[in-house]
Amino acid sequence: MRRTERVTSPVTVAVKSGDLRLACDISTALRARPRVRLLRPGQEARAEALLVLATELDEETLALMRGARGEPLRPRIVLVAQYVGRVQLSRAVRHGLIDVLPRRTGLDQIVLALLRAREGRTRLSDSALVDGLDLRHRAQAVNGVARQER
Repeated sequence: MRRTERVTSPVTVAVKSGDLRLACDISTALRARPRVRLLRPGQEARAEALLVLATELDEETLALMRGARGEPLRPRIVLVAQYVGRVQLSRAVRHGLIDVLPRRTGLDQIVLALLRAREGRTRLSDSALVDGLDLRHRAQAVNGVARQER
């Protein structure tokens, strides 16, 4: 039996970030990907996946997620962030978060996460969460900054 590759239509994606320059850079890179169809700002309710870019999962980032939510748990949200706190993480899941990627993640991994999001595959494994929290602790140690867990 031959294994056939599944052909899918591009995933429709909206990008949100408090950092407009970062959102523009990532949006430009995603436009070049044939497996991604980028939506214009304001069309988040039509997205199959929402890519949220942030330094930290904070109140501003949670507001971006809340504001983009259309139908229950739609669009499905992929978060790329450097700092992820436990309390904010549980709140974000209620807004449709299904995957968390570290800020250092490459574009190929982001595209794969968006494709998984369209299929509704949750990727919030313990290892992903620990990785996100470890990033926070490593950054604190390197910067010598004592951040408060919210």
